[in-house]
Amino acid sequence: MPTRSHALVSSDRPLERAILLQDLAVLVVALLVSAWARDALVGRVPGLKPAPPQGQTLLLLLAFVPTWGIGAHRNGLHRLDTIDGPRWELVRRVLLTHLWGTFALALILFAAQAPLNRSLIALFLVTSTALLLLVKVPQRHWLRRAQGRALALVLGSQRGGRQGEIEHLRGRRVEVLEEWTAVALRSRLQAGGVDEVVVSPTVPRESVRPLLDVCDDVGVPALVAIERMDLGLPPPQAEVVGRTLFLTYRRLQTGRPALMVKAVGDRLTAALGLVLLAPLLLLVALLVRLTSRGPALFVQQRGGLNGHAFPMFKFRTMREGAEAERESLMAENEMDGPVFKIARDPRVTPLGSVLRRTSLDELPQLLNVVAGHMSLVGPRPLPVVETRELTGSHRRRLSMRPGITGLWQVSGRNDLSFAEWMALDLQYVDDWSLGLDLAILLRTLPALVTSRGAY
Repeated sequence: MPTRSHALVSSDRPLERAILLQDLAVLVVALLVSAWARDALVGRVPGLKPAPPQGQTLLLLLAFVPTWGIGAHRNGLHRLDTIDGPRWELVRRVLLTHLWGTFALALILFAAQAPLNRSLIALFLVTSTALLLLVKVPQRHWLRRAQGRALALVLGSQRGGRQGEIEHLRGRRVEVLEEWTAVALRSRLQAGGVDEVVVSPTVPRESVRPLLDVCDDVGVPALVAIERMDLGLPPPQAEVVGRTLFLTYRRLQTGRPALMVKAVGDRLTAALGLVLLAPLLLLVALLVRLTSRGPALFVQQRGGLNGHAFPMFKFRTMREGAEAERESLMAENEMDGPVFKIARDPRVTPLGSVLRRTSLDELPQLLNVVAGHMSLVGPRPLPVVETRELTGSHRRRLSMRPGITGLWQVSGRNDLSFAEWMALDLQYVDDWSLGLDLAILLRTLPALVTSRGAY
């Protein structure tokens, strides 16, 4: 396990990030409601001055929301145990976060000498507090439904209620693998769907390093429940779950703020794209229906983050029933590895050939991005049957959310061999940054225009 590659994190929790984003959205709504309510009260409440300019409302939003978000993160307002814990503790943390945000806002406005209407600020604080407390009720119910979607694979027998702690405090489904050999672990990870590996104290110390090597190769985080261990690795970050101390090893820093920026940017951009491209989407859907039998959309189960299956949307480019013909065409497969590609696939319709060359068939995947199944940029998701056949380090491509475009698409697509394709995906996963995403997006348009490797 290369020392350089380990970036150590302890709180890779998609549910918590979603809760924090929801809270920030509530603040924006609260400001809009407060501005509207204040406009309505002018002239009806004695001494209330005319509404402030819209620029002041925007300044309040720009100043308060980021500082509040920092406070919410520091106070653990988004943590699973806070949302699902005692109500009084939740109320306390909401009020504490608001006090932090108000104090920081006052310092910012004082330093900038920005005159803001005090009645608007007061109304905003009252409204946002009330809305936040109200939204915590559906958040609690949503969290309880959503918990268990992520799977923690526990190695070794569990004693003393640790399994319950992982289920409740980390919001995970738990699967126990009694055999703690590297071979057994690799075999289970091959099947997909594992989000993290938990090494219990019952696993012998000498067996831990080979297990971590497997996790590193595949790109799955590993939590080691042991107090001290000299593994020749950088000091891991510690996290206490219930009564157990875990040391977390992970190749990727998926908890970085940059990934939150990526997630928010992906969904906002995809939502805007759906609105702007709605006429084109409707036109393509109509043409697909008019030129061949079958539905306009083709829905296929693909392997997503950590191998979890999700329904991927595309405009249908093949004749109806084409999936059933795949086995009879396997002898004509032109791609090495476990993937299936034919340059002149006889199942593709004339319109489908045009949609593929222009990549217009991929536009419905903007819905997958909005839903959180995919990103704008990332490794291309493979069908579930092909995902399960990925072996060794190739499975590390599953440690990033799949994308509509990526290094493979802008580097030649089907002109590349399977080994070259996987090497590009692993390069993306290991070297990911927002700058790399931007560079790929800028290279996507020329790749679409030239249609290189598209069929």
